[in-house]
Amino acid sequence: MCVCPPLLLKIALLMVIFPTIAVNIMEVIYNGVNSKAEAHQIAINLNLVACFIALLSLAFGIYGTIMNTIFIIRLLMFVLITFCLFKIVMWIVCKNLSPMSAEDVTHVWFQLNTGLSIICSVLMVIFCMRLHEQTRQFQLGY
Repeated sequence: MCVCPPLLLKIALLMVIFPTIAVNIMEVIYNGVNSKAEAHQIAINLNLVACFIALLSLAFGIYGTIMNTIFIIRLLMFVLITFCLFKIVMWIVCKNLSPMSAEDVTHVWFQLNTGLSIICSVLMVIFCMRLHEQTRQFQLGY
């Protein structure tokens, strides 16, 4: 298991959650402003819905991280892993089906958001495992 203290993991996680929220908002704004192609509107709308769900869960994740609420952290972990898988599948599908739509759908903010979400997911899993280990040690009396 990770030997990092939970406070260090909490600070690292919060330092990744805030830029992830900012990049997520920038992706939503970019999709709203530069949405010209009618042919790719379904993919862009699916991406917007996923981004709004991720934004909502990241906002709750800040509270869960600060208060060490394992239920909220596990919920955010599930949502972020699903979000990352959705983004990766969407990226692969758009690149393989039509390279023209890939430029409209998978822009720089999309790619940056995917990368930060993966980093945030990894830190969330490590933090959740550390909190679970601490509560288990407390319950067992170590």
